[in-house]
Amino acid sequence: MRFWLSKMFEFEEDMKHIALILACISLFPLLSISDPAVKEITSEEILAAGPEWQEGYDRFQPESDMIDALKSKLGKDMKIDVYLGLWCPDSANNVPPFLKILNQLGASVPVRYFSVERKSSREVRYYVDKVKVDRVPTFIFFRGEREVGRIVENPKVSLLEDMLAIVGSAN
Repeated sequence: MRFWLSKMFEFEEDMKHIALILACISLFPLLSISDPAVKEITSEEILAAGPEWQEGYDRFQPESDMIDALKSKLGKDMKIDVYLGLWCPDSANNVPPFLKILNQLGASVPVRYFSVERKSSREVRYYVDKVKVDRVPTFIFFRGEREVGRIVENPKVSLLEDMLAIVGSAN
């Protein structure tokens, strides 16, 4: 009798382990793919997305005194995430000048670029839920791990002046 009771107990324990493993396996896809329509891309891929992207980069000529002012305010722990749509006219208008500004800065500011797909329907609020990106392009500036400012869709004044305001206020 003891033998059968111990076997039943082992069987119950094995079933609990199997149930736990199955639960973890079934939740893993939900945890690992939070925004499946978001893909990290490079600045080279952005400029190669179409002729208007490279033309926007080539055409933009930032003022050198503003580049110098921005460089002096960057600091060591500034980083930027850029969410854009390769299909989006506002992204095509604003991201190439941003790339030119970064290249002229010559500073090593870590920047990550994320391409987003069009929203699947009007009911979808965010392109990226995690950071609440509802319009593209969205430039998110961080000092360390703390968000210090955003430029959403189009700058308020100009890309350089908005960047200066964000970076200057983050010091």
